[in-house]
Amino acid sequence: MKCVTAPVLSLICTAVLLGNSRATSDHAAELTTALLEFIVKTGGRENKIIQTVCPSLSDVHVNRTALNHGFHRDVVTEVTLPVSMATPPLSCRLLLVETVPAGMYVDLHQVTFRTDFGGPQVLALRDIDVEQAAHLSPHHTLLMYSPLQQSPKGFTWRVVLPVHLRYHRWAGEGEDTATTVRLEGPDLLMHCEGDRPVTTPCEESKLFPAPCDAQSQRVCLWQLISGETEPLLFQVPIGQQSHAGLVITGTTAAAALGSWLILSAARRASKVVSRGKGAKDKKE
Repeated sequence: MKCVTAPVLSLICTAVLLGNSRATSDHAAELTTALLEFIVKTGGRENKIIQTVCPSLSDVHVNRTALNHGFHRDVVTEVTLPVSMATPPLSCRLLLVETVPAGMYVDLHQVTFRTDFGGPQVLALRDIDVEQAAHLSPHHTLLMYSPLQQSPKGFTWRVVLPVHLRYHRWAGEGEDTATTVRLEGPDLLMHCEGDRPVTTPCEESKLFPAPCDAQSQRVCLWQLISGETEPLLFQVPIGQQSHAGLVITGTTAAAALGSWLILSAARRASKVVSRGKGAKDKKE
């Protein structure tokens, strides 16, 4: 395990950023920028970058599914690695970088609760407003850490992420009554440490700085590995502007009726209590 100390931390980060900015995809540069901005913003991290060993991975399988129905869904991501690539003396961890579009959000309080029961550790690169509508919300990026588990096929990594679809701006006359929220496949990164000889050199364009885990103050270099998946599509119904009058009238009437029923029940309960007290006083 090698560490880069404080005096050259900024130079290493700059070199990684420049290397990725020359990569074939602009997405690589955007990912590096987002990660570096998060590291600088959070501050307080150790002034060193832990290097990674880069084993050759040619057989990575990624499977994504969405469970449940409606506005509250579970996105399941399963990653399978060959046994030879994940066995000791190399110690490897996986990091899933999920870019959540504006049309949905992740409730970090819910995710934290699941972490206590074996769920993934999650870091958000920006604050998430769970109340905003889709057209007022930006996308947000999550870092998800979870340990590898051994299976007959090799080593697997399974993460369940609860997501919630946002309400969308109402549609005008003649516009579509539904829209599609597209969740792209995640970026999959791996960090390995150990003394095992590795013949494959690390490609600078595939190295990204990120926190070593959700709680550590250390920064590690992570190797981007292949494993493309098809995007998940979610259908979201949209309210119609022409229905605004009917919806407002119905909502107001329902609220008024509910208030009247509550007040009536409270009044009847008050009378029963008063009668009970009166009967008790007469007996005394």
